[in-house]
Amino acid sequence: MRRLPLFRALLCLAFCVSCAKQKPEAEYRPTTTIRDLMDGIVDPAADTIWDSVATTITTKGKQEKAPHTTEEWTTVRRSALQLLEASNLLQIPGRHVAKPGEQNNQGIELQPDQIETLINQDRQAWIALAHGLHDAATVALNAADAKDPAKVLESGEQIDNACEHCHQQYWYPHPAQSKGR
Repeated sequence: MRRLPLFRALLCLAFCVSCAKQKPEAEYRPTTTIRDLMDGIVDPAADTIWDSVATTITTKGKQEKAPHTTEEWTTVRRSALQLLEASNLLQIPGRHVAKPGEQNNQGIELQPDQIETLINQDRQAWIALAHGLHDAATVALNAADAKDPAKVLESGEQIDNACEHCHQQYWYPHPAQSKGR
């Protein structure tokens, strides 16, 4: 009977040694594209933040829109969190811009393969722009936690600027590049 625990210990040791010799799995396994992240997380979350605070001038006067209830503030907060984490997801190595064969509007945007080449040529610039989105979303999160509509409005402008900086670098044709098309 005493040999059974020793046998189990040796079996466990052999298993551990076997596992240690195996090649570890990749740290990340990106399954969606940058386009998917934009369509599914970034755009809806940013739209929620942008639409949560507004001033509208009508013939009846000025109408202010802002979150008031706990539920409304929770919605803004969740959207900020989605943007924060999406900025991290955008940085995962190996994530493609689009699915094979997907194309962008001709003459309006660079094609996915062109965008991916630009990203891969200077990953540090890509990461810096993703960090810009993270920083802007942090302002939105802090504004939601403070229940401060003015800060939410300010964060919306920062989110818009972060998005536009990235789009100008990677999506919209650069004058030198569009001449050759």
